[in-house]
Amino acid sequence: MRLSLRTKTIIGIASIAALLLLVLIVTVFQLLNDLVDNSVKKSADTTATLFVSTTKSAFLSYDLSSLDADVSEILTNPNVAYVRVKDKDGRIYVEKGNQSVIDHPFIADNSVSAASDGIYDTRAPIKVNETLYGFVEIGLNIASVTESVSRVRSWTLALASLEFILVGLFSYILGSYLLSQLALLNKGARQLGDAVANNNYRNVFIQVRGKDELSELAETFNHLVEKVKEEYRERQRAQDELKELNALLEDKVQDRTALLHQKNFQLETANRDLKETQVQLLQAEKMASVGQLAAGVAHEINNPVGFVSSNIATLSEYVATYQMIFSQIELMLKAESDEKRRELLSSLENMLAKQDMNFINDDIADLLTDSKEGLFRVAEIVKGLKLFSRVDSDEMQQHNLNDCVRTTLAMVNNQLKYTCTVETHLANIPDISMNVGKISQVITNLLINAGQAIESTGKHGKVVITTCTVGNTVELRVEDSGCGISPSHIDKLFNPFFTTKPEGQGTGLGLSISFGIAQEHGGTLSATSKEGEGSCFTLALPIVRKETDENEDNA
Repeated sequence: MRLSLRTKTIIGIASIAALLLLVLIVTVFQLLNDLVDNSVKKSADTTATLFVSTTKSAFLSYDLSSLDADVSEILTNPNVAYVRVKDKDGRIYVEKGNQSVIDHPFIADNSVSAASDGIYDTRAPIKVNETLYGFVEIGLNIASVTESVSRVRSWTLALASLEFILVGLFSYILGSYLLSQLALLNKGARQLGDAVANNNYRNVFIQVRGKDELSELAETFNHLVEKVKEEYRERQRAQDELKELNALLEDKVQDRTALLHQKNFQLETANRDLKETQVQLLQAEKMASVGQLAAGVAHEINNPVGFVSSNIATLSEYVATYQMIFSQIELMLKAESDEKRRELLSSLENMLAKQDMNFINDDIADLLTDSKEGLFRVAEIVKGLKLFSRVDSDEMQQHNLNDCVRTTLAMVNNQLKYTCTVETHLANIPDISMNVGKISQVITNLLINAGQAIESTGKHGKVVITTCTVGNTVELRVEDSGCGISPSHIDKLFNPFFTTKPEGQGTGLGLSISFGIAQEHGGTLSATSKEGEGSCFTLALPIVRKETDENEDNA
């Protein structure tokens, strides 16, 4: 149920007035009752006490005629309904008054409200020196008092009702006034809402009545409407300016778009050139590494090829000797006479006597073993060169880092063996996903740099190569006893074109390219060094299981 503000105001004020009137009426009635009770009780007690003092002598002397006269005299008072005099044992000496009241049993009243029959009953003792001789019982007619109290109560209730009606009327008038003012505000608010929706503020105005708070609120509302009008005009001007700016902006956007397309084209061209330059730099570093390895690789290939050629020449001589022996044996087997056979056998024995066949037989085995080892060394070097030649490929495969170390050592061994001793501590590590050619180039760069660092000291040093598994990575550490790196250069080691080598001995791209290759594999390349003591380069590559790669390929 929805109540209007006027109804709420009337109910609120009327409820407060009714509560206050109820409190007032209850208080007045209570005070009136207390006043009447006190007055009646005081009057009854005074009347009984005075009558006792008047009749005490007649009662004590048992003068019944005087006692009867005194009773008749007090009954002349219209407010006295009856009088009864009796001794302490209850024997009645005199009893006069309204017979209907006398017949009722005597019960002393404490308040007017307790006297329901309209007679206020009271009793006074007849004493002499604290000795009780009898009682005087008097009944006072309080009908007039009760009637007066009733009239006062009626007038009080009438005045309270009139006041309640007046309060309700005032509440109605006040509620109507407030409602009329709020109705104007509500109408103005609705007009303002329509004006905002239609962008038309011409007829939005509230008439101000009086100078109270509602009038101030109406004035504030009108002021707000003026502000909204001004804001609307400002917004319209801003929208017009915005449209002009949008038109200009569209033209500028078109110009900038065309310029952006041109810059994008230039950027794409620059990216292509940069990629080509990167490939060229990679190829240049590769060729520089190949140039550094060429002489050593050639020497490493020439040595086994040389002694293999020498062994083949010696084997050719041994083969010729065996051919001569087999020819002599064949002639002896074909001889028709025994004499001829003995002659050929003697010739064969002379021939064998001239040759050291035991030495030839032992030497053939050694020559074949040495030739196999030499050819194996050549095959390993060729295998390393084939891996190194695949550095431009992006092919990833499961491979063991230890195999890369062994292959690379075979390639750079000639460069290292004259300046340092190489120690390898290759742990049992898992295969990882890698580009074998690129990782081989990284190892080659690290080993060549280590050899050159040791060579610059002029002493025979040591290179220690260690592989191990650390958490989810495989690590390769290359430690050298070379000249070390200055602390000021550590942070620049992996910058392109930065080198600490003399001019003409390095491009400054080896470590930079190696660092990039490590990042391509999701790994890291770091360095620690003490100047004058040596350096340690650590290549860390993540372990990627073959099953994971296959699952990713299937996905």
